[in-house]
Amino acid sequence: AYPWAEVIVIFDNFMIAARFGQALGDADGLVKKLISIHASPIPTYFTALKSYIPEGKHCALLMIAESCLEPFQELVREYGGEITYQKTAQEASKGTSLLEFTWNHTTLLARSIDPTLTYLQTFFFTLERVEQMYNYFGDEVMIHLEFLRGHGKAIPAGLQLVRYTTPERLNEIIEYHEKHGALIANPHTYILEDGGRKTIDVEQLKFKERVDPYGLMNPGKMRAWLER
Repeated sequence: AYPWAEVIVIFDNFMIAARFGQALGDADGLVKKLISIHASPIPTYFTALKSYIPEGKHCALLMIAESCLEPFQELVREYGGEITYQKTAQEASKGTSLLEFTWNHTTLLARSIDPTLTYLQTFFFTLERVEQMYNYFGDEVMIHLEFLRGHGKAIPAGLQLVRYTTPERLNEIIEYHEKHGALIANPHTYILEDGGRKTIDVEQLKFKERVDPYGLMNPGKMRAWLER
């Protein structure tokens, strides 16, 4: 296991923050555990971190192997970021970890302040698509990125915060993402196939027929069963 330093880097421009996250994710020589990028105004929901993230700034919440901090700092300078918070692994082991402000902790923190917010789960696949959605929706869909590793590449995935108005508008937002090549794992449906792959899995249906031949478990929640 690596000793993980915890770091906050702030940026004036969201897409520069996103490109920094991509570059960090792609840098195999920089060992990292967490790359979490937040567009303003999401950091305003991080009450405990307000002194480190000035209003209007975009931020990266990061966990970096201590042995990689020197080249990491060079990357921060290259992208014009500013480190406002840095703790050693030992220091970070006491108190609240930055992990508690990332992934769906972000959603929970934001909703504790504004219960009208909801969220989406999105695979953008490219930063070009991130930028398209950021420019198109503005603050209606606030971009929160978590970088994942898949097939040897760092992939930007989103847990965007959405200013909810109506079910119709939420569906319009989802449809726009999908129309332009993003994959939405819809957390707002109870139908199994509609939440993820959007296709019927024959093997999944065969398994259900074997273990639940009368359809007693979770009735009405599997499209393949309903349409068989």
